[in-house]
Amino acid sequence: MKTKDKIIETGNKLLSEKGYNAFSYADIAKTISIKTSSIHYHFPSKADLCLAIIETHRQRILKLKNSQMELSAEEKLRGLFGYYLFLIDRQQICLTGTLASDYNSLDENITEKLKEFNKTILSHTADLLQTGVERKEFHGIENCRMKAMEILSMLVGLAQIGRLYPKDEIQLLLDQYINNLKQ
Repeated sequence: MKTKDKIIETGNKLLSEKGYNAFSYADIAKTISIKTSSIHYHFPSKADLCLAIIETHRQRILKLKNSQMELSAEEKLRGLFGYYLFLIDRQQICLTGTLASDYNSLDENITEKLKEFNKTILSHTADLLQTGVERKEFHGIENCRMKAMEILSMLVGLAQIGRLYPKDEIQLLLDQYINNLKQ
């Protein structure tokens, strides 16, 4: 793995575990055994690193969406839920949750990139719900965008409290949520 990718990966881990304002380049340098000047070479500012982290997450959502073209709406939703369960397994908070808590102290470029990321994930979720409605997999959804916002709000919250509850209980809740959409 290239040094730049290691920096992004480590920065992402620290961001999701501690929050934006609670980690430094020194933490990253210590974790991957490089000098802070190497980090500054790739990312002159912490804001630049955060923008790269957000873009990495946005690309993951786009990759997930593209890999799910042939799946049912339920399978797509389970894939999205799986992303959040993965974070819970790793005791990490999702990108939106961690950056939203620091929102007022963030650089404007970060807040704009975060909005772009959330627009991407909201669009993906609304699209898969619309597909589910059209294919008669999901019922009782009047507005797919609003339902997508509800789901994403739930997932951000679950990623936060996932540190407090057993994963099997959260999985049960997500299964129940899907079953409710199918009724």
